Formats: sequence, C-alpha cells, structure tokens
Amino acid sequence: MTTTVPGPRPCPDPAGWLAAAAARWHAAGDLVSAVRAVVTDTAGLLAEGATVSVTLLAAGRRPRDPVASDAAAASLDTLQVGSGEGPLVAALAGTPDGSPDLAHDPRWPCFTGHAAAAGVRAVTCLPLDTGREVVGALSVYGPGPGAPADPAALAPVAGHAALALRAVQRIEHLTTAVASRDVIGQAKGVLMERYRITSDAAFGILVRASQDTHRKVRDVAALVTETGEAPGTAGYADVDR
Repeated sequence: MTTTVPGPRPCPDPAGWLAAAAARWHAAGDLVSAVRAVVTDTAGLLAEGATVSVTLLAAGRRPRDPVASDAAAASLDTLQVGSGEGPLVAALAGTPDGSPDLAHDPRWPCFTGHAAAAGVRAVTCLPLDTGREVVGALSVYGPGPGAPADPAALAPVAGHAALALRAVQRIEHLTTAVASRDVIGQAKGVLMERYRITSDAAFGILVRASQDTHRKVRDVAALVTETGEAPGTAGYADVDR
C-alpha cells in the first residue's frame, strides 16, 4: 500500500520569502533565538507532518544540543550524534546526505529503527556551510516515503541560515569579549588600588586566582568587582609591585 504525503506548502515568492526570513535570522538578538527562527520558518515551508531540526557545532567541532520543531526530531539528532551513525553525521562533516525511504535503506540500522519508532520514514540532512566553514546541519524528517524536502530547494535556505547563524554567533562572541575586557579592567583597577600594585601585577593576581580555583579569568574578575578581592588573595599583600 502506497502512503501519500502532502506536498510542500505553497510559497508564492520563494526569493522574497528567503530574503525576508534571512533578514529575521540576522536580526535575532542571540544565537538561540536565531536558530529557533530558522527552524520555525523552515518548518512552515514543509509538507504536513514533516519536522525540522538544527544541530550546531561548538568549539572543537563538538555538536551542541539540537533545536527542533518537535521532540522526535531532536531525539533523532541526538541519537545520530551519540552513535556516530546516520545522515546527520555526514552533514556535520560537510556532505549532504539522507534517504527517501529508510525502510529500504540498510546503511544505518540503529538510526533507522529509532526513526521508524518515531514515525519517520525519510530524511534529508544538509550542512550549514558558510562557504568557509560548516557551522552545523539542517535536518528535515518526513513521515512517508519520498524526500521530505527537495534538496535543491532547501540548499539556499541552508546556505542563508549558515551565514546568518555565523554572523549572530560572531556578534555574541564579540559582545562577550568586550564585556570580559571591561570587567577584567575594572577588577584590575580594584586590585591596583587595594594593593598599590601595577596593572600587570593585578592581572597576574587574576590569572593565578583563575588557575587556583579553576574558574575563568572573567568570572574571577567579576567576583573581584563585587567583593573587592579575588579568591585566595590573602597571601598577595607582598606581591611584586
């Protein structure tokens, strides 16, 4: 018995839709909001029953927790990352992959079994490739045989999403770096005043406290600005000035 799956929802102006969607993604206030917008907007294009997930790569190419349009899609992303099996693994490495009918695809037995239990029959996974780096992968899961999304139509979505997410990520990193620099500068000022020491000596205290307490220098600096001294600074009164 052939299962029929509704076609994609009509998009009267694909170029206009993508331009508007990309603008929303770039304007997101933070990375989590941007990823959720990508997932929500992409899901709105798909056939009924199809779901979307995005798994980004963190520092060291370590996959983050997925953001998905439903729990089953998130679970399938997590399963593939944990087992090292499935089309998502290839997509995170930069190669598009998927299957129009998992029931007749022997490549990923573990993934296929879990997908069937979740009511998923087909999958398309595309790298989120900026042209210079892969920042993650976009996955679309479908309930019936047949590609849940046309890879050719989905590729521009993935490309614009990759650029938007990387841009938001860079802004986040820059904002964090500026905030860290400011709080470290404030903490150095506190220590310089308290111990009558140089800027370099004050920074040395922050670094040593960071190493001794296994905290980031920024976190130690924040504590200094709140309390007036770094953790374990009782012995710093004789620090080189």
